[in-house]
Amino acid sequence: MPARTGDHMKTPVFMKNRPPSAAQEIELDVSPIMSMFLILLPFLVSMAVLTHVSVLQFAVPPNVGAGLSDTGEKPKVKLTVVVAPGYLAVTEGAEMLDSLPVVDGRYDFEALRLRLAKRIRSAQVKDEIIVAVRDIIPMKNIVTVMDKCRDAGFAKIGLSSAAGDTAEAR
Repeated sequence: MPARTGDHMKTPVFMKNRPPSAAQEIELDVSPIMSMFLILLPFLVSMAVLTHVSVLQFAVPPNVGAGLSDTGEKPKVKLTVVVAPGYLAVTEGAEMLDSLPVVDGRYDFEALRLRLAKRIRSAQVKDEIIVAVRDIIPMKNIVTVMDKCRDAGFAKIGLSSAAGDTAEAR
């Protein structure tokens, strides 16, 4: 059968049973999306109100950066709190002043605060302390130690990594 002219211009099958005006009037229903936003928006706003960012100021250790003087004098020895997996230690230079063992998997932070409050009176630098931390200490414990240092009266808190003892490495 010979092809008729205009067969290539046929109306698509899905449009044959519709009136010509139906193809131009498409109604968009956005009520499900509006309902979702109505539920989602208060939830997101409430979460934004409950989220607070807190900043704790601390200083670098004395032998780093601008704290090193050009006069050639030695920097003063500062108190240091060593946070290790098995203990908390308060040191001044190479001398260990206090040691608090971990009991039942918990640090005694209140005893640390009391010992620091006692040691601040005899410290060479009365407003600065360094918190030296081992690698595997949870961040919440580090922040708690820094808070206890501030509660004991230290205004400037330095943060440093603690070198491992050779006896502990064996």
